[in-house]
Amino acid sequence: DFPAVTETAGSSFTLDVSLANHGVPPKRIALALEGLPDGWTYEFDGDGKPIRAAMVGPGQTRDITVKITPAKEAAKKAYQLTLTGTGADEKLSLPLDVTLAAPAPAALKLEAKLPALRGSAKSNFDYDLTVKNDSPQDVTVNLAARAPAGFDTTFKEQYGSQELTSVPIKANQSKDLKLSVKPPQDVPAGQYKVLVGMNSGKAQAETPVVLDITGQPQLALVGPGGMLSGSAIAGKEHTFSVTVNNNGGAVAKAVKLSADAPSGWKVDFDPAKVDQIPPGGKAKAEMRITPASNAIAGDYSVNVDADGDGASDDLKFRVTVETSTAWGFAGLGVIGVAVLVMAGAVTRYGRR
Repeated sequence: DFPAVTETAGSSFTLDVSLANHGVPPKRIALALEGLPDGWTYEFDGDGKPIRAAMVGPGQTRDITVKITPAKEAAKKAYQLTLTGTGADEKLSLPLDVTLAAPAPAALKLEAKLPALRGSAKSNFDYDLTVKNDSPQDVTVNLAARAPAGFDTTFKEQYGSQELTSVPIKANQSKDLKLSVKPPQDVPAGQYKVLVGMNSGKAQAETPVVLDITGQPQLALVGPGGMLSGSAIAGKEHTFSVTVNNNGGAVAKAVKLSADAPSGWKVDFDPAKVDQIPPGGKAKAEMRITPASNAIAGDYSVNVDADGDGASDDLKFRVTVETSTAWGFAGLGVIGVAVLVMAGAVTRYGRR
């Protein structure tokens, strides 16, 4: 296909040729390569096997590969060779120009398909990479990524799950890889660069990738005066103040307040929903708790939740329930009546 080529000195190379029969009876064609300098060798291959001749029927074409091995000390210059095919009554020839040149220096090329990705600190930052061994020798390429402190980086094959630290690449071939970068959950919004590096010992390549991290809300619930407990009377409403802080780097939106309390209790909030809380801001709400009227004195747990778009928090609020004083007075009244009944009984029957 290419009768004039440049090849690397000191290495074997191949040439692909075709032998076609344009409508004449089948012929046996003996193959040869003429004009080889001393110390050079050659071989013909057909269908993966060494051959010395080919038989081609009418309208048929045979694909043949010529493998040429120059002498180790062959000079780096141009050579004129002739490929011949000899039949019973004819001889075919194809001039070949072969130039031997110094080996190309080892080189690596590295590209990222999408070098900049955007998302929150919880997003997946996966970069598709292609590394090419642009040299005549097979190499093993070491993989590295220099990222900001706290960022985790891993290399994998494009469609594999095995983590890699190095990868073999054949001469003049490419390999598709994937770099996954995981930022810290509390990283501030901003752009962060990761420098991806490949090194084969004789060649290296680098390319940067960028994480454009958007802020995200981070909710924190705080009880009244920073406390996580309070007291209430059975059957009576008591109000506690709660605060929702946004410690994140983005607006917290549609924050809803809710609670999980013991059976028979009533808990509601005013307001029950906050449209938005800016970064570094806070919102206050009144939590109204009414223990069940038959609640026994003691400590109870109320789970308070704040849920917004992409952020949430919860706290356990301990409520110490005290019984109503009315019940205390009723109890004293019962005790007093019992004492009077007993005294009357003693007066009436005590002397018998």
